[in-house]
Amino acid sequence: MFAFPPEEWATFKANIKANADLTSRGRQLSRMFFSMAFEATLDRQGRVLIPTKLAGYAGLQKDVTVTGVDDRLEIWDTAEWDRYVAGADDSFSEIVEEFAGRELGG
Repeated sequence: MFAFPPEEWATFKANIKANADLTSRGRQLSRMFFSMAFEATLDRQGRVLIPTKLAGYAGLQKDVTVTGVDDRLEIWDTAEWDRYVAGADDSFSEIVEEFAGRELGG
């Protein structure tokens, strides 16, 4: 699951709206993102209540891991995150080598 600050969400949303209506898969993406999106408000302890339907879709159980990825947060079920990291560790050095030879600045 993704969490965006408001200005990044506006940019992401505009990108989907500009491109999603062109194909049936794009319309499906648009429906999924916009029907499940919600504005979160932190409580006094810094927690947020994730709607049950969205938590179920994202596979979130009791424990979650929140990671910062560039301009967004990703919210993972902790067991799933641990599996992902274990699998990524095996290929991380190959990925770094692949990208090290590219000019990433655009």
